[in-house]
Amino acid sequence: MGVYQRDERWMVYFHENGRRKDRSFGRGEEARLRAEAFDFAVKQAKEKGFSIPDPAMVTIGVQEGIQTQAAMTVAQTGAVEVCAAPVVPYAAPVAPVVAAAKGITFGQLSTMYLDHLRVSGRTEKHIYTLDKLLKSMFFDILGRNTLVEGMTYLKDIVPFIKQMQGVSPQTKKPRSQACVNRYCDYLDAMFNFGIEMELIARNPMKGRKKAKERPRDVQVNVDDLRRIMDYAEPHIRWAMEVCFNLGTRPGPSELFALRFEHVDFDAGTVRIYATKTKTYRTVPVTATFLDRLRDMREKTKFGFVVEYDGKPLTTIRKSFNKACIKAGITVNVRMYDLRHLFATTMLANGADLAAVSKLMGHSTVKMTADVYYHYLVGEKEKAVGKLPTLAGV
Repeated sequence: MGVYQRDERWMVYFHENGRRKDRSFGRGEEARLRAEAFDFAVKQAKEKGFSIPDPAMVTIGVQEGIQTQAAMTVAQTGAVEVCAAPVVPYAAPVAPVVAAAKGITFGQLSTMYLDHLRVSGRTEKHIYTLDKLLKSMFFDILGRNTLVEGMTYLKDIVPFIKQMQGVSPQTKKPRSQACVNRYCDYLDAMFNFGIEMELIARNPMKGRKKAKERPRDVQVNVDDLRRIMDYAEPHIRWAMEVCFNLGTRPGPSELFALRFEHVDFDAGTVRIYATKTKTYRTVPVTATFLDRLRDMREKTKFGFVVEYDGKPLTTIRKSFNKACIKAGITVNVRMYDLRHLFATTMLANGADLAAVSKLMGHSTVKMTADVYYHYLVGEKEKAVGKLPTLAGV
């Protein structure tokens, strides 16, 4: 439950019969007061075991020249009235929600933020990951009941970052800088949401300098992939083949979401939807791989390009890792490395950088260049060769 703003409209969110509901009260100061009054009425009704009141039956009592604060009474008729409780002169400027919400805790803010993500179209995987991190780590370090307004960069965020830089209980290894940065970005986004909704006045992450991440080196090549496939189960081999030929992001976001209806067998292309960027991209495929897709279409039961035993997949990490061990691969390797090899193999063989960027689904060519430009064989030498000679021969 809580009051927030959307497009300058004052909104109240609450749960009824296990489902979230959002109620709009319009724009302006009166709308804010009605929203706060209804929010207060809902909380009181829930505490007393009453049903959610009708917003039309929640009124605001105002003494002349005085701005009032919600103080609810429930009449025998069932009508809910918000009675006058003098706070400040009506003309005095008051931050609408910040003044009323200075006592918001980190736990309360995180709950509101997760609800915001759910109605904003973020993927269930992203929401689940953040919810799990909050419960398993963030609350333990920062405190579920810690008042956000009392949190500071030096007192709370620096110790959080230092602890995140330590050893992960799951992997028994120090977390990478990319992982630490991602956790901090989650917090930063949450606090910025609080400011935007006027739930808090400032972001305790202010002052943090994002540490530079060391680029991950792909230490396997195409021959290594073939060796891994020799030891992999059939569905793993096929998943690797699809990932390498289409450059998909592995996992539910792209690879396991692909269906045969996304394949245009006449045009020889596959249409991929990227949940990360909310965009579609079309990837041409070779004649050989198109034939492989035709063969696998005959075996599908659910219409997914990659299935296991006639069922959709959500992860293949353990089976893939087992195949790597059996193949004698000693370096760290992930399914995501196949996407990297999709790009680097084309670039190393003279493919156009802009074309590869489109195939990867990157938002800009700069993003592709920052990661992959050094794989463009001979491009620097070719550029230097364009320089004229200054000295006479």
